[in-house]
Amino acid sequence: MRSGLVYILATLILVLQCNHNSSSKENSFHRCLSPHTAESKKDFNLTRTTLASRGAFYFWQVRAPLPGKQELRNFGVDTLYVRYFDVTAGKSGPRPVGIRKTVKTDAVVIPVVYITVSALKGLNEKETEELARNIWKLIQKIGFTGPEIQIDCDWTPSTRRTYFALLENIRKAMHSSPDLTLSATIRLHQLKYYRRTGIPPVDRGAVMIYNMGDLSNPEESNSIFRADLAKQYLDGKWLSEYPLPLDIAMPDFQWGVAFLNGSFHSLVHGITEAQLQKNSRKSGSNNYSLEEEFMWDGQNLPAGTRIRMEKVDVCERWQVLELIAGRLADDPVKERRIIVFDYNSKKTESEIQELVDLFRISGVHCNHESCIDGWK
Repeated sequence: MRSGLVYILATLILVLQCNHNSSSKENSFHRCLSPHTAESKKDFNLTRTTLASRGAFYFWQVRAPLPGKQELRNFGVDTLYVRYFDVTAGKSGPRPVGIRKTVKTDAVVIPVVYITVSALKGLNEKETEELARNIWKLIQKIGFTGPEIQIDCDWTPSTRRTYFALLENIRKAMHSSPDLTLSATIRLHQLKYYRRTGIPPVDRGAVMIYNMGDLSNPEESNSIFRADLAKQYLDGKWLSEYPLPLDIAMPDFQWGVAFLNGSFHSLVHGITEAQLQKNSRKSGSNNYSLEEEFMWDGQNLPAGTRIRMEKVDVCERWQVLELIAGRLADDPVKERRIIVFDYNSKKTESEIQELVDLFRISGVHCNHESCIDGWK
């Protein structure tokens, strides 16, 4: 009798474990189609696409160690777009800041250099050529293993000519490495209004599908990512008409946006809603008012500071991915990357699976067991 009871209990435990494992492997896209999200059922018709053949991550922390292939293989990717340094305006001209010291990893590393608009202002032809040479020399000094160099800049009408000349001179500086690809980031407004903003003289672009809202506006709900805003920029012919082959950069990050006395105060990185709940009062879906002074990551946030927590809604990200896949369905570009901004080692199992799903449904090939989740 006792042995029979033990057998029944063991069987029950096994069944519960199987059910748990099955549910934990549920595709995050399927979760967006669950019965309690009836509205999303109407909006989605996404199956596995051929949007991208390869996947990658941005890695934006200049002091943190880089992940290796072992960490990246869970996602089916092996490439990192690594922030090497920023170029800012200095007293004696443009200068590099936040320089990455090392790129020790067995992953493929593609350097990314962020150039501020202020660094471009007032440069003459000779100074632009010198800046290009200095950028290339510093990239070479740090070292890299990838087949591409990427330049990131939100150029303006007044700095376009200088920025485009800088890109042309970087290409000239790279003449000793003719097989290297030169790419540039493209903001959504630069995509939609490309006839007005111009086409950067590079081999390919990376469209940033994030940072699209008004960050400093206290009435903004989410400046990182909103499907309704993204559709205003993507629901047209601009993606397929753009004169450069395009990679797609999608967001997977969060931050807090602090306001004091109704005005923008600062960005708060690395904080979670759980941490804010300890000493603040929640108002609305994602706003917190500090009830006492709060010190975080070297920032002093006075009592009364309002923090808007922003993160990416997974289901809205699927909606936008579906739209992009539809717009590029007939695009002849065969080799395209989907790049996630940015890599974070401190993710839960479900958050990791969401990114695995994102890469898989986009068409990225992956043989790792975590990728085998029904999308075959």
